[in-house]
Amino acid sequence: MSEENKALVRRYYERVLNGRDLDAVEEFFADERIVAGVRSGCFAYFRGFPDLHTSIDQLIAEGDAVFCRSTTTGTHDGEFKGIPPTGRNVSVESAEVFTIRDGRFTGYWCLANVAGLMRQLTEERVVTEPVGTGT
Repeated sequence: MSEENKALVRRYYERVLNGRDLDAVEEFFADERIVAGVRSGCFAYFRGFPDLHTSIDQLIAEGDAVFCRSTTTGTHDGEFKGIPPTGRNVSVESAEVFTIRDGRFTGYWCLANVAGLMRQLTEERVVTEPVGTGT
């Protein structure tokens, strides 16, 4: 069962997150409230980072739970949380736990490094002149 549960998480990442198929969210999640939240969150990220891609770094399954550690990358080419496009490339790590019953996610917990993402979008970048270019 553990391998089946991990395969379900992989399909979710391929189809919804990397495939941008928001209509498929309800096929994976049993709870409509979670479906609405996932769709809304994904839409905001897709709009802000049109080239968004999430890689699975680690999957661990035990019983009816799957832990997933992932890295999401993208270019900030659209408005995100009130921040106009910066053109910056970003990378954000996340940890998620999916509870699975009868082939669907019945529970979902996510911890994403949103503070790190916001720092990447808002910190001033210092551009320095190369040393020894004076006359």
